[in-house]
Amino acid sequence: MNGTDENNQQPPQQQYQQYQQYQQQYQQQYQQYQQQYQQQYQQQTPQPPQKKRLPFWLGILVGVAAACVLAILIMVVVGVSSLIRKPASSQSSGSSAASYSGSGPVDSALEKINSVQDLVDKYYLWDIDNEYMEEKIIDGYVSGLDDKYALYYTPEEFEELQESVSGSYAGIGVSIVMNDDNQVEVYKVFSGSPAEKAGIFVGDIIFSANGESGFETLDDLVAIVRGLPGTTVDLVIHRGDKEIPMTVERAKIQIETVEYKMIDDKIGYIYISEFETVTVDQFNAAIDDLFAQGMEKVILDLRDNPGGDYDTVVAMSDRVLPEGPIMTVKDKDGTIMTENSDAEHSLEIPMAILINGNSASASEVFVGAIQDYNMAVIIGTQSYGKGIVQSIFSFPDGSGVKFTTEEYYTPSGDSIHGVGITPDIVVEIPEEAYEDGVLEEEEDTQLQKAIEELKKQ
Repeated sequence: MNGTDENNQQPPQQQYQQYQQYQQQYQQQYQQYQQQYQQQYQQQTPQPPQKKRLPFWLGILVGVAAACVLAILIMVVVGVSSLIRKPASSQSSGSSAASYSGSGPVDSALEKINSVQDLVDKYYLWDIDNEYMEEKIIDGYVSGLDDKYALYYTPEEFEELQESVSGSYAGIGVSIVMNDDNQVEVYKVFSGSPAEKAGIFVGDIIFSANGESGFETLDDLVAIVRGLPGTTVDLVIHRGDKEIPMTVERAKIQIETVEYKMIDDKIGYIYISEFETVTVDQFNAAIDDLFAQGMEKVILDLRDNPGGDYDTVVAMSDRVLPEGPIMTVKDKDGTIMTENSDAEHSLEIPMAILINGNSASASEVFVGAIQDYNMAVIIGTQSYGKGIVQSIFSFPDGSGVKFTTEEYYTPSGDSIHGVGITPDIVVEIPEEAYEDGVLEEEEDTQLQKAIEELKKQ
């Protein structure tokens, strides 16, 4: 999507000839449909003629507006710098499908799409919801990227996304992970939340939401569960062998992404659930308060932390690391950008960090940098291995799109994508340690190992 490649453009005459060929093909198909219809009518069969569906229509469903979307995307990419990156504002390019001249699948498909539109206009039995059609067209294109993190957001969904990045949103008040069985599992229920009031527990499986199931990514479920305060979402919860239907009313949720305490008179403990805009201040406040309580060593718990905001993890890494690189990111053109920590402050006390298979993305940026600086002992199990960055772009109508734009590397130059971060000390938690879905501190073998290691220092 880098604009027009003039060396690959076809001359206008050849494009016109291809257009004529398309028209001839579709005219032949029209005639076939009409002949089939006449034959069926003469035989007095009650069934209407069966129209042949083109493979393109079934597969990609790119649509008339896709070219305009690409033209707008080219404009908004410039200057956007946020792991999930923050929503970028955009200005309309004034382009239209007719005037678009970029390279890519749209060029080869646009004429065919217009022909399908002609078919629909002439023969389709029912009225068309143009707004719904446009959303499906763009969603179809984004789905065709073969990027499991790519998503198209309607204006309503995009507003909810912006709220979640800010650290508050309207939802039910749970944190979720994709477990080993590819099921959406609840790993945290916020105190006083609608989920807690409805009787949702840690370890529950969210099987369906508003009748939809089989979620490929967590974002698929989040887009359904979040909504306006006061509205409801219908859930089906699996708990062991039980199937529990419930209706949960959404409410405004203020995310507490950082929890902390003193484990003893010297060791502080900070749990970071995700990296959102509010997390920086919450993290700094936790450090300051723990120091005031006499903290000399600290455990940073990033288990089940799925990641979050790019700028947030950079700022938090800057708070912990000495002067030097935090990470480097590389885009499709090979352009490399380095994020650096300054010399103003660093966390120069003994540290232990806890990770597991659900520690991903921004969590791995944070842990990978600290590990490269040899500032902490890493304890737990192999992390998830998401070493790529998604950028979010907005459109003038309030909608947006997210897809992968960059790969990141640790300060030592390692890519963790598909690999993850290997702990310095591998410690598993036995399944029997979880009683009723709750892991008690004394049964938390990873936490106990971290305490043991810090007491040696």
